Amino acid sequence: MRKLRLALNKGEELRFLSHLDFAKCVERTIRRANIEMAYSEGFNPHMKISFSSALGLGITAKPEYLDMDTLDQGSLEDIIDRFNQAAPRGLTALDGKFLEGRVKKMMAVCNYAIYQVTGPVIVDGQALVEEDGTIHEELIERAKAINWTAILQDFNDKEQVLYEKVTPKKTKTIDVKHFVKQPVSAEIHDNGFVTLTMHIGIYPEGTIKPGELWAFGRDYFGWPLTDAYEVHRQDILIQEGDDLICPLDVEPLD
Repeated sequence: MRKLRLALNKGEELRFLSHLDFAKCVERTIRRANIEMAYSEGFNPHMKISFSSALGLGITAKPEYLDMDTLDQGSLEDIIDRFNQAAPRGLTALDGKFLEGRVKKMMAVCNYAIYQVTGPVIVDGQALVEEDGTIHEELIERAKAINWTAILQDFNDKEQVLYEKVTPKKTKTIDVKHFVKQPVSAEIHDNGFVTLTMHIGIYPEGTIKPGELWAFGRDYFGWPLTDAYEVHRQDILIQEGDDLICPLDVEPLD
């Protein structure tokens, strides 16, 4: 048995698959590709696969990482090629590596994610895009002229930003900046939309979702954003001290 770690692309076509449905999609692809896999024992054996994270509904990712215990004797290139030939649109194996020795489960060590959140802006109190999808073409040039560096500076300069997070079970005070590892940056697009790049830490006590940070900046710091956005995870990494390590580059425990 060999442990294979694959870097996958969850593309636009699969954006609205839940994590469970995405996992089933990957399992079906492995079966169609005739990749011989190891299964758990017991009454209801299941394929031995695990992911670097549980991607939320509506989030695309490039990459998402997959660990699989395989009995297949094919080369890395052969397995990737067979996987891609069997995969549906929106699912692609990008790269991979056979892992030697013991390694920790990715969900236990992947603690740093980079997200890109894209959506329309508000210009002088008016939304660039209406709820029915109508775009106000006359606002695009003014939207492109928004000084995002100045808008984001107040939030980025603060060392601590306290926020009361309300859930159905409890209310707790969190420090938003504890989870934001780098200054939030902005890229303005030709259509007047903006992409905010967020570096977010993932800890045992929790994390902050990129959509929550988008809404928090809008509601508490006046970021001129609507409540419409799309989320793409650009990377998920392992932070050790000042180093950011790709999951394909991890060293074995022994």
